[in-house]
Amino acid sequence: MRPLWCLVVLIAALNMSRAQGDVTLRGSVFDTDSVGPLRFVSVRVLETRSATMTDKRGAFLLRIPRAQLRGIDTLSIVFSLVGYAPDTVRRPAGDAVLEVGLEERAFTGAEVVVSAEDPAVAIMRRVLARKAQQRDSLERYTYMLYTKFVVNTDTATASRSSGRGDTTVFSILESYSRGYYSKPGRYFNEIVQRRQTANIPPQANFVSFGTNLNAYDDVISLLNEEIESPLHPNAIDDYDFILKSSVEDDTVLIDVAPYSNGRKAFTGTIFIDQRKNIPLEVRLTPNRAVNLPFDAKLTYRQSFVEVEGAVVPEALSIQSSLVAEILFLFAPRLDIEIETFCYEYDINASIDNDLFEQRRVEVSDQANTFDSTYWRLNQKLPLRKEEANAYAEIQNLIDNPDSLQTTFLDRYIGPVTRTLARLGRRPFSGFEDIFRYNRIHGPYLGLGLRFRPDTVIEVEALAGYGFEDKQGYGSAKTTWFIGERQKWTLDAALYKVLQRRDDPNVVRTGLITFTSLLFGNDYGDYYYRTGGEVGIGYTWGQLRFIRNDLWSRPSGIRFFVRSDDHRSATSIPAWSLFKPSAGLRENPSIFDGTMRTMGLTLTLDYSPIRLISRTGTWLNVETSRPGILASNYDFTKASWIGVLRLKTLPLWTLDVVATAGWSWGAVPPQKFSSLESSVSGLVVGSVFRGMSVKEFYGDRYATISLSHNFGEVIPGLLRIPDIASFGIEFIAFGGIGWTTFSPQTLEYTKTTLPTTDLTSDKAYYEVGLGINRILLFFRLDVNARLSQTSTPAFRVTLSGATF
Repeated sequence: MRPLWCLVVLIAALNMSRAQGDVTLRGSVFDTDSVGPLRFVSVRVLETRSATMTDKRGAFLLRIPRAQLRGIDTLSIVFSLVGYAPDTVRRPAGDAVLEVGLEERAFTGAEVVVSAEDPAVAIMRRVLARKAQQRDSLERYTYMLYTKFVVNTDTATASRSSGRGDTTVFSILESYSRGYYSKPGRYFNEIVQRRQTANIPPQANFVSFGTNLNAYDDVISLLNEEIESPLHPNAIDDYDFILKSSVEDDTVLIDVAPYSNGRKAFTGTIFIDQRKNIPLEVRLTPNRAVNLPFDAKLTYRQSFVEVEGAVVPEALSIQSSLVAEILFLFAPRLDIEIETFCYEYDINASIDNDLFEQRRVEVSDQANTFDSTYWRLNQKLPLRKEEANAYAEIQNLIDNPDSLQTTFLDRYIGPVTRTLARLGRRPFSGFEDIFRYNRIHGPYLGLGLRFRPDTVIEVEALAGYGFEDKQGYGSAKTTWFIGERQKWTLDAALYKVLQRRDDPNVVRTGLITFTSLLFGNDYGDYYYRTGGEVGIGYTWGQLRFIRNDLWSRPSGIRFFVRSDDHRSATSIPAWSLFKPSAGLRENPSIFDGTMRTMGLTLTLDYSPIRLISRTGTWLNVETSRPGILASNYDFTKASWIGVLRLKTLPLWTLDVVATAGWSWGAVPPQKFSSLESSVSGLVVGSVFRGMSVKEFYGDRYATISLSHNFGEVIPGLLRIPDIASFGIEFIAFGGIGWTTFSPQTLEYTKTTLPTTDLTSDKAYYEVGLGINRILLFFRLDVNARLSQTSTPAFRVTLSGATF
């Protein structure tokens, strides 16, 4: 009896295991005429919410949890692709391998009709009217998103071969995320699972394309290029629509092309369901007005599905190919393929608005642990053989570096660049906190750390030593983030630092180190500052990336109280490469003493560290009152910055940057302001290019800078391989600045520092012309100074490209 019972239990266990398993449907879809594979075929099981699509080999893989099939004996599997007759396969609810052929459904030729407008225009008017109705009714939705990002390159660049000729998989990133949308145009994604090849750190896998790439929107954003969609409300005026099938067809084929290359737009094809007036699929290519890196070729294909009356994206495929030719020295080829699939939509779902106050993409804790069961059950696009092999090959090369045939740069320069990159990520605060050089402390060595010992506490600590002034430096700051979304903050800091009198976010420490070491040109004015500070703040808006793993909200307000001891810093003769014995500019002295101040800082779509918006503002007000704070100084100072970008024509933009500062009372020298300028022919931001370093000071000032970008003038004409493959742009710019000292400050300090108000012109002004995007990242300007000179003074400067 015992063997019989064992057999019964074994059979029952096997049946239970099978019942608890999942149903796997796999196979391929092909064209019945050509027998070629069909890509982008929607594969959907009617009895469940399960769906997937075929890859470029026509292959598909769909797993359905057995729990979703309770009481279901037969599955109805629908295969559909625009331009083909759909097919439904019915079979028992179990594992299956299916080979399905779809028959092409030829579109009826468009009738030749003499008319003032193409019939496609009337169809598109109805489509756009339907879209306008959805814009009013669709408030929010959630969905699941699978994303695969594959980079292929040549074997020389990859330093390995995958046996496919001169094409090798260089890296793969995959992720599953839950997406959230709320109008107007707010997106958030939480990655729940991710994996990547071993040459990509997990922190870099923030792949969630497809969430805000939606051709049904008005604008598609690709690599910072805002491209008008053929489904834009103004598309009838901007696009030429031509019907390529019969107006009597339920599904019609429409060719689209912009009327001119004077705006960023697409050419391609749209498939429209006339019964519902909705797009089924778009196949698009950017026109010449779109500046893609290295003049890359790109195709954009997206399908849509109607869920509960709302048209939403389903599948997306972006394919791009480029050759990064640089100065005729390097020409690596990159083939990039992005595939996404959206599913499990919940239309007008209840969503916590605070979700959109986080980073655009967050990573859940569960994503840090690879869940093989999750991947097996939810896989949407099966990995191709070369992709599956790439995971193992790259891991093997990482584990056995001696097996990798490296170049000279890989072997000797690679470790240096990787180390520098590591110092820019947590827990390190950046290389500038390890080594600096200026005319006060000379060489400086130190270390900076930024880390979170707890989810609500952030600690910043810096320590270092200046070898010329023989001073030790250090600071420690703790920030407590309050609330679930951490919008409120309390912070406290202690410090002994070498403080900049000018704005340290314009010409930064790294550039000062560079110009001081090479040319003996130190941009900063300095003094020693020792003390402490406490503050309370509130921020709002979606978290934006700033730098070095630092994220910040675009808007906020912060109140602070400071207590500092200030001492003058003396400049020393410093060595430089090209001017070894040059006498550096003397560092201005200050009024030593104890300064206690309180104030506030307000930001609206602005960060002083990085330009996060083309329209924003910053305001800082600080006051020192001896009767209230027992300070040695009595003054109030307000500083303001505003930035604005305007479109003057579809491809032309005007950038306006204005600054102002005003002081009341007797302002000490350490709180003087100076007009920002170029340094050693290098320019950062919208500073004055023709002005000498620290040429004009004041405790009251105002500046305005205008920069008009004319684009390429003729799109695509000046895209020069190896030099300006991005396309050369032309910029006209100009600026004016004014400074003065108040009577109280002049009487208090007896300063002799120069101001523009003391010159015959009363202000500084300049104009110039620039050539933008040279070697993709650079801009060259010719500037004419028109003030404080009898004839225009010309200067050539170099800066980073303006985007």
